Amino acid sequence: MNLNETQIQTVRDVLSRYMTGRIDRRRAFKLLGALGLTTAAAATLGKSAAAHQEAAATPEIGPRADGTNVWKVQVGGMDMETATDVHSFFPNEITVNAGDTIFFQFAPMGMPGAHTVTFTSGAEMPPLFMPDIVDGTPVASPEGPPRLMLNPALILPDGRTEYDGTGMVNSGVDFLRMDQPAYTLTFTAPGTYEYACAFHSVVMKGKVTVQEAGASLPNDAAAYEAMGQEQYAAFVEEGKAAIAAIGEGSATPTADGSTIHDIAAGAGGLSPARVMSFLPQEVTVKVGDTVRWTLQTAGEPHTVTFLGGADQPEDTLVEPQADGTTKLIQNYQTFMPAGEQSFDGTGYHNSGFLGIPPEIGGQLGLLGDVYELTFTAPGEYAYYCVLHASGPEGPGGMIGKVTVEA
Repeated sequence: MNLNETQIQTVRDVLSRYMTGRIDRRRAFKLLGALGLTTAAAATLGKSAAAHQEAAATPEIGPRADGTNVWKVQVGGMDMETATDVHSFFPNEITVNAGDTIFFQFAPMGMPGAHTVTFTSGAEMPPLFMPDIVDGTPVASPEGPPRLMLNPALILPDGRTEYDGTGMVNSGVDFLRMDQPAYTLTFTAPGTYEYACAFHSVVMKGKVTVQEAGASLPNDAAAYEAMGQEQYAAFVEEGKAAIAAIGEGSATPTADGSTIHDIAAGAGGLSPARVMSFLPQEVTVKVGDTVRWTLQTAGEPHTVTFLGGADQPEDTLVEPQADGTTKLIQNYQTFMPAGEQSFDGTGYHNSGFLGIPPEIGGQLGLLGDVYELTFTAPGEYAYYCVLHASGPEGPGGMIGKVTVEA
C-alpha cells in the first residue's frame, strides 16, 4: 500500500498518541482504518515510526572498549498470519558478565504489546491492579466498588539503569515508553536473576545469569540472536497447533431441543504462544440456542462484548493529575459482566474480564473462564474482545460473529 508523506505522518502521530496514552486502542484503530490500513499494514508503518523514534538511542550490540559487552533481548513478538502474540523474551535465557549491559528491545513489530521487563529479586510480582486511594480513602466508582487503577509501580519506568540483584527494577509498560530512550540495564553483580513481564507473568519469563567480570562467555551476540529466532519460530508453530487442535468448535444438543455451541476465547493454554482469536470466528445457531465461550489462554484475559446498539465504552480511563502524572483507571463497564443471560440483539452485553484469578474475580462477581449467552431473536450479531480489538467490526483484532436463524 502506498501512502503519501502526509498520511505517513498521520500514522506516526496516531501511533505516538496511542503509545503515550493520549488516545485509546479503539480510537487509534479507527483513525488508522480511515486511511484504509489493515492491522498488518499499520504494524509495518508503526515499525518504521518506532525505528525512527529510537534509532538515535539504540545501543550498538557487541564488545565495548572497556572489555564489557552490550547484548540484546527481544521483548515479545507477533505472528500476524495466525494472530499469535508470542509472550516470551528472545532469548529467554542469557549469560553475561558483571558490567555487561542488556538492551531489551520492545515493540519488534512496531506496535506495543503491553509488556514490561520486571526484576523482583525473588519477591512476588506486585499486583497489576490496585485500589485508587486518595488521602487514605478508596475512591468509589459509579458502579459501587472502589475504583481500580493500573499499578504505577509497574506501568511506569522506575529510572534505574543498573541492577545488583536487590530490590525491584522495572522498565514500565512499552506503550508508555514511546518518548523514552531505549531500555538498557547494566548488571553489576554475579548471580542468577529471573524476571518477567508484569502483564503476562504466568508465561512470559526470562533469566539472566551474570558471571564474574572477564569470565569466558558461552555464546556471542549472533548466537543468542539465532537462538531467539529459533525459539520464536517454535512458539509460532505451537500457536498453529493450538488453532488446529480446536478446529471448528463443537455443538452439543440439550434435553430441551436447543444446542450449546462452544467457542474458544483465544488459544494456547500455558504456552507463550497466545492466539488472539475467537475459534471459530463465526458461528450459525438457531433461536433458543446458547453459545458458550471458554477462555483458553491462562493469564491472558479476554472479553466477549456485544454492543447491542449501545455506545462503545472505553476500557481504560486516562486521568491526568495536577502533579503531572497520569492515572490509568480500569473502566468497570468493560471489566464487569453486564446484561442478562439472553440476547435479542439489543442492549449492552458483556462477559467482563474472563480469566481473572478467583481471589480477585470472586470478590467482584467476575465469571471465571466461561461465558454463556442464549440468543432469542434472528439476526447477525458482531462482538469483540475489548482488550484485543478496536471494536466489533474491526478492522482486524479479536472479533467474531453469531448468526441466528429462526
